Amino acid sequence: MGYAVRFEEVTKRYPRGGPRYPSLRHELTESARRLGQRLRGERPEPRGTLAIDRASFEVKEGEAFAIIGPNGAGKSTALKLVSRISYPTRGRVRVRGRVAALIEVGSGVHPELTARENIWLYGQILGMPRTEIRRRFDDIVGFAELAHVLDTPVKMYSSGMQLRLGFAIASHLDPDIFVVDEALAVGDAGFQARCVERMTKLVADGKTLLFVSHNLYAVEGTCRRGIYMERGCVVEVGPVKTCLATYTARAGRHILEHDGGVLSVGSQRLRVRVRCEGPTGFPRLRTGEELRIVCDYESQGPGLRALFHFGVTDGRAGNLLLASQVVEGEASIELQNTGRVFCRIPTLPLMPRIYEVWGEIRLAQGWGNLVDWQPLARFVVDYGSASGEAVSHAWTDGPVRVHSTFWHEKVESLIEA
Repeated sequence: MGYAVRFEEVTKRYPRGGPRYPSLRHELTESARRLGQRLRGERPEPRGTLAIDRASFEVKEGEAFAIIGPNGAGKSTALKLVSRISYPTRGRVRVRGRVAALIEVGSGVHPELTARENIWLYGQILGMPRTEIRRRFDDIVGFAELAHVLDTPVKMYSSGMQLRLGFAIASHLDPDIFVVDEALAVGDAGFQARCVERMTKLVADGKTLLFVSHNLYAVEGTCRRGIYMERGCVVEVGPVKTCLATYTARAGRHILEHDGGVLSVGSQRLRVRVRCEGPTGFPRLRTGEELRIVCDYESQGPGLRALFHFGVTDGRAGNLLLASQVVEGEASIELQNTGRVFCRIPTLPLMPRIYEVWGEIRLAQGWGNLVDWQPLARFVVDYGSASGEAVSHAWTDGPVRVHSTFWHEKVESLIEA
């Protein structure tokens, strides 16, 4: 099996912003500054912003490949180089096959044209015969669920409708290499699930997938290999689970070093500062250990009675866990001028990943919220369990770990011949 995409010592540098309009004065000033650096024996700074720095990796034909990393790592720039939207400053990007890309909402579609016209235009740009476009036309319209607005200009669509159309066109017109960026984050949960299914089918049919997303669930469910990037450099190449482990570990350190995972929110009547604590007092723990959600508050005065409602999510729609006075039917808490509320989860069954605590604080009287539903804190679950045993290498196959037992009984055959 050969390669579909190969990066060979690729560097990409974008021009640095200068004056709005070019001028002789600006160019002379810059030239004089750089000449002065050379005369003083200094090495002139490279001009522009470095997006990718000497990156080398290879994507095999028929492979689902993920590019993982924090914001500003160079992920989208790498996809633009593959799609020939941009070209490297140094090095070489080799691509074998026809590329279809969905890098942002509405990419690949013309806003002045209708959905029907866009399907035909995109197919002709890819060099497909009209008979082939006609054969796939109904599948595209059905996947996008836009039959009722098929002859409406795309500029009249919502961002979600544009995304559905762009993805349907790009994924159904027989690309050899399908490139998808974070654009899927705009779609609803049902559409995202269908997109993952479609990408999986493309890979099963022998197509190559390059996938960038902060939705780790979608990444691990779709890809088997990938790279982890940080500040334009390729830090790790290998199985996607290994790259995700590196991402989780480094992001966890970032949370601890910068804000400790703490967010401060509030309203006129109540301000809160929420943090998470593991056994060591930091927002870092292992599967099966205790988690405490600590809420420091300042209220305008005594007399407010409140109910606390927390949910834990890993980026997907909905909560993985609920810790709620509302659900449990517990008595409300009377808030003094200042105080601290604790919520204790004695055994957290979550697998290693970065998690976010969302929550709201409701008035016990039932006529409003003191703090509306919003993200309140973050924490990291590391490798290992409370007993110190190593978690399986497939540590991200599911977000929740439950204790289970297996046993075997020998019985006569229950299956009829």
